[in-house]
Amino acid sequence: MNIIGVEAGGKGVDQKMQHCASLTGGRPGVLHGNKTYLLQDDDGQILEGHSISAGLDYPGIGPEHAWLHEIGRAQYVAITDMEALEAFKLSCALEGIIPALEPSHALAHVMKIAPDLPRDHLLVMNMCGRGDKDIFTVAKHLGVDISA
Repeated sequence: MNIIGVEAGGKGVDQKMQHCASLTGGRPGVLHGNKTYLLQDDDGQILEGHSISAGLDYPGIGPEHAWLHEIGRAQYVAITDMEALEAFKLSCALEGIIPALEPSHALAHVMKIAPDLPRDHLLVMNMCGRGDKDIFTVAKHLGVDISA
């Protein structure tokens, strides 16, 4: 069984601190008493990252994820804000589900890998949260005026 964790890639992990992907774009350090992977400068000072999702906008990762990453039990990938928005739109259009932006990142990765998997492959994705909290953020980024 493969475990894939999806991080907030923001505007891209290759864009300096325009993401919150601390496993794919950070390095080990200590924050709030935890040794984990962090977004930090050369002196170990914590840097502010970026994500369209308020729930993923944090410069570090929980110690369990850091451990799973280090032992190779889970692989971690980064999904950009734009990829998450496309997954958000697809879920709304095809399923009638308004997802939160956090699981929209995971859904975006599923959309990437599913076409290459065998038809009988089992894939489980956690669709947590409610997207109503993110409607104004999504509308703003999609250029939709909902102020009326």
